Amino acid sequence: MRVTTAFKRMLRLPGASVIDVSFGAEGVIVTIRLRRRRRVCSRCGQTGRFLEIHDRRVKRWRHLDVGANRCVIECCLRRLRCPDCGVHLEAVPWARPDAHHTRDFEDVVAWLAQQMAKTPIAGLLRIGWDTVGKIVERVVADHLDHRRLEGLIAIGVDEISYRRGQRYLTSVADHASGSIVWCAPGRNAATLQAFFELLGERRHSIRAVSIDMSGGYQQAIRENLPDAEICFDPFVRHEALPVRVGCETPPPGCRGSPAKLRAV
Repeated sequence: MRVTTAFKRMLRLPGASVIDVSFGAEGVIVTIRLRRRRRVCSRCGQTGRFLEIHDRRVKRWRHLDVGANRCVIECCLRRLRCPDCGVHLEAVPWARPDAHHTRDFEDVVAWLAQQMAKTPIAGLLRIGWDTVGKIVERVVADHLDHRRLEGLIAIGVDEISYRRGQRYLTSVADHASGSIVWCAPGRNAATLQAFFELLGERRHSIRAVSIDMSGGYQQAIRENLPDAEICFDPFVRHEALPVRVGCETPPPGCRGSPAKLRAV
């Protein structure tokens, strides 16, 4: 079996043919050719001969390592002149627009970002700390379902601390699907107002909103959803309740075991 055939089967890059493999100081350099002849704008996705060929450039992408060696994908691409987007490299199926890493590499980074902090990811994959964040942004934008904001009826709004020094994110969840549909830094009325502005007229389908007793959230909800029911978190109280720890089936009004009485 030829080396090019072996790498083609091993890398499985969609829409590409391996034409050469070399070894250098950067690692394993795999030269490929785009099989598709049709011209496709990497920005808007338009196709056709009206996309003029401006020139050609060699583009490189970092791929998943081959053993202990870095793997670099190299391909000569056309730069197309799109009447709407200007001059850009044509779209390729193995990498996202403007990315310096292949889709496979970026998907691994995004998965690791769910499991650990940026610093160990940067050390493991030998990339910059800032690069991890940029890759995650591209992957999330690529996989984000824009229909997630359609037909919302019951939503939940809450904040979560993501860093020391009172740094918070406001999250909006769809109670029907159980998934988070929107998230942004901050935890006040202005933060939630940005969500309603994004919804536009779609916000009128919302019938109920569950929140804690934050006055800021209430203000934004009343202004944008005057007819919606506001449901407060049942664990937020302003009275003293017996707190018990370890009860498998706590009685009504009890959240756990002996110990003490606490205002919640």
